[in-house]
Amino acid sequence: MKKILILAGMILLAGESFAWMSKSDAGTAGAQFLKIGIGARAMGMGGAASALTDVSALYWNPAGLASLEKREVFAQHTDWFEDTSIEFIGAAVPVNGKVFGFSMTYLSIDDFERRIADSSAPIGTFNANDSAVGISYAKKLAGLDAGMTVRALKSKIGSDSSNVAIAADAGVIKKGLSFSGKPLSLALVLKDFGTKMKFVSKQDNLPSVIKLGMGVEVSPSMLVAADLNLPRDNEVNMSIGFEYMLPVEAVKFPVRMGYKTLNDFDTIDGFSAGFGLGMGSYNLDFAWVPYGDFDDTYRLSLAGKF
Repeated sequence: MKKILILAGMILLAGESFAWMSKSDAGTAGAQFLKIGIGARAMGMGGAASALTDVSALYWNPAGLASLEKREVFAQHTDWFEDTSIEFIGAAVPVNGKVFGFSMTYLSIDDFERRIADSSAPIGTFNANDSAVGISYAKKLAGLDAGMTVRALKSKIGSDSSNVAIAADAGVIKKGLSFSGKPLSLALVLKDFGTKMKFVSKQDNLPSVIKLGMGVEVSPSMLVAADLNLPRDNEVNMSIGFEYMLPVEAVKFPVRMGYKTLNDFDTIDGFSAGFGLGMGSYNLDFAWVPYGDFDDTYRLSLAGKF
């Protein structure tokens, strides 16, 4: 009964959000930094991460934390466009069948040129930053892995600051299913729902998205994953990725590729790739994600269990 009520409630919330399909909110969402994917493993797989169960679930789907059996920590550095960098740290701690998590994201832009309308010459520089601090909770409930994350958001441009907005994620993962005899997991995530971000006199909705995900263990060394994304402020799109564990002795050496159908450039923008190196309880991962004429971006993340 609990399982039915949980699924029914999330389906009803998802149904309400299908009004986005009218695209009346296209291009209007604020707090765009929330859309920048976290985790070199996940991004190497094109962002198809809703059904994955590692510590990067702090960003993708808090339900993915429910299966963690050890304390895990996670840190990532991202080289973004120009002089922009993104830092992320997180931790997950299992306690008596429940998992508690903490995460912090910080995006900074240094020495951005200040210009006035109808002028091609800069009149100085300014700095800007976006930040998010979140707490997560996950547990196994009625045959499902379930979880929730709540974040406090704030942005600053020069001397101007936004209000503190609140964003929430809620998700479930159903494991133990089968696809052609292969282990299958299904996921549903409602991500970045919350209050509006107000900056000076303008208020923007958050970049909310509904994600339907799946992961299939094709073999003990290969995983295939896919996410269907229904965003508030863009077109419906899909992320597809795979991970293959190379047969290397003593260490884990996964290679990854991914593709996202939402392409804004006439280049290979949709593709991504990456690899990892695992030794004992520690994993170092790298991902390359191109953005057409804007430039290539790179993610380096480190995770550990103890």
